[in-house]
Amino acid sequence: MSTLACLAAVVAASPRASFAPRRGPAARAAPSVSVAPSPRVSLGVVGHRGAQSSRVVRARFFGPSVEPAPTPTPEPEDTSASFDLLDLRSGAADAVAVAAQAWERVDDVVMGGVSSSAVGPDLAGRTCLVWAGKCRTQGGGFTGCRSVALKTPLDLTAFDGISIVCSLESDEEPERRAWKATVRTQNDRGEVVYQAPFVPPVAKDVAKEDAEDAEVRIPWESFRLVRGPVVVPDAPPLSADRCEAVYGLGLIMSRFGPNGPMPDFRDGPFRLALHRYGVYASNGEGIDPPTTLPRAATLGDRSSENSGRTKNSPLSLVLGPLIKLVFSEKARRRRRCRELLKERYGIGEFGARFGKGRRIKAARLGGEFDAFKEGARELVRDVVAAALTLPLRGLFVLISKVAALVRAVKGEKQLPPMR
Repeated sequence: MSTLACLAAVVAASPRASFAPRRGPAARAAPSVSVAPSPRVSLGVVGHRGAQSSRVVRARFFGPSVEPAPTPTPEPEDTSASFDLLDLRSGAADAVAVAAQAWERVDDVVMGGVSSSAVGPDLAGRTCLVWAGKCRTQGGGFTGCRSVALKTPLDLTAFDGISIVCSLESDEEPERRAWKATVRTQNDRGEVVYQAPFVPPVAKDVAKEDAEDAEVRIPWESFRLVRGPVVVPDAPPLSADRCEAVYGLGLIMSRFGPNGPMPDFRDGPFRLALHRYGVYASNGEGIDPPTTLPRAATLGDRSSENSGRTKNSPLSLVLGPLIKLVFSEKARRRRRCRELLKERYGIGEFGARFGKGRRIKAARLGGEFDAFKEGARELVRDVVAAALTLPLRGLFVLISKVAALVRAVKGEKQLPPMR
């Protein structure tokens, strides 16, 4: 066989070999041979096609595969803003004292209870108010505080709800009480207001001026119209357009939750530090701060509706002692204590006044004679008050009947009864 025939046989037996054509002088070297490519590699997978099979065999690299890191999504900018209506950080030396004057307490004494509370500056010198007291379930079961009557109502239509920065410092069980914020949209001091529940955070550090995570925001739509603890049926929730004239704000701590009295209500002392009480806006850009409570009540010149009435008018001179005698808080507390004595010891009115009650007075006053004199004075005062209130009670009953008749004629729903 010739040399040319031998080369042809080698080419036929090796399909993977080929001769590169000669091109120019540089190609006169030995012929180049292209070898079958090594197994293909792509992103952690090896592919090899065998000579006798078309099946592709895949394998993974040893170790974890590397994936590109996701592009972080930028968080949207927070444009919300909160505004303090107490003006505690105005820089004035008496800012805390003036803010305390803008509040008054509303406890269950008006309903025959014995709870008591007060709002005042913090005795430790912090820039905050402290609402503290004792809540008792006997005869009532709630304490409250509210802004004094405002001479100028607040326009809060530009805001989205109430903002409260507070902390419970007396214990770690805020859920065992019903906490509510109140908004008054009528120019009166009646019992029909808007209420919304909230839970105050527990204080982590009492010495800390302000906790950033302690802000509680309550939107307007969470407020429902109530009469006492009872929701007014079919009344729409509060909205921003109804806040054009707000005549009062407040707080309530009660044993009455949304389903009635709480079975595990925690009575006794409580203490709530109030760092801010105001409003918030989801988009605070371009919103002017609202009028503060002290300024709306014009506490600087004491000309608010609560304190600016003429004290020397003939009407006040006549009705002042009568109101003090009939509606005295001290007298209501004594009456409630006598009722508790009668329930606990099974005694009558005379025993509560001059029996068990007299012994309690004697231990407090230090003598039987002083206890008897005080009991006699209280008896005379109560008899006179009962005689004077008899026509007033009849008048109040008549007014309530007329109001119910007017609502019925207008086709309006009757207010739910207090319970």
